[in-house]
Amino acid sequence: MILSFRRLTVVTSILTLIAFAPGAVVPTHAEPAPTDRAGLDAYIRDYILNNPQVVREALLKLELAEEVARTKRVLTEHKEALYEAGSPEIGPADAKVTIVAFFDYNCPYCRATYPELKAYLEANPDTKVVLKDIASLGKESEAVARVVIAAKKQGKVADLHDALMSRKGQVTEAVALDAAAKLGLDIERLKADARTSETGDELTRAQDLATSLNVAATPLYIIGHNGIAGAPDDLAAQIAKYAAEIRTSGCEVC
Repeated sequence: MILSFRRLTVVTSILTLIAFAPGAVVPTHAEPAPTDRAGLDAYIRDYILNNPQVVREALLKLELAEEVARTKRVLTEHKEALYEAGSPEIGPADAKVTIVAFFDYNCPYCRATYPELKAYLEANPDTKVVLKDIASLGKESEAVARVVIAAKKQGKVADLHDALMSRKGQVTEAVALDAAAKLGLDIERLKADARTSETGDELTRAQDLATSLNVAATPLYIIGHNGIAGAPDDLAAQIAKYAAEIRTSGCEVC
């Protein structure tokens, strides 16, 4: 049944290309498509044999559409965990565009991409970032994640995040607390908040979400139904493109 449906979809795509594709090569007989089944089958067969690249194009188009549909479905299923779970945020609460960032403070690629992300946020005040620190690089990363989550209660997440992402070398709990002290946070209160089960639960939720979404490595930036993994050379251009799509058409999964 699945194969039959797929063939039907591909044939439909091919017929669409025949009828509407700009510059499409017309069948060799250049006659109107017949209306009877046998004639239509022969018409399609003749076109495919003379233009076999159309089959590949149709399959690629179909596979892309299926992948986008799957991605939208999965992100919609996890919408609350992505956007409404109370994770630390940078930017206005009513932002038009939301970027979900999966990262670790000790991930070198996360730090490498941070300046571009920061520059984009500064140039686009209608955008915010939801921070999903999954602390995938060991116990120190987990301790740092707890400190930053706890910093929400003192309203210093953005400043502390900037300080830690701008550092060189390993980010430890001691480093995070030192940075927090320089920013004027109440360190004893911060330590206490970092140790609470509430903070631990928030970290676990981010890690569980990453597992559910098969986030194998950091960084991963989700913008609408699009994802940007790693540190591509055109990161800023990709962020701008996907954000512009949301501003223009809205977000189906946010």
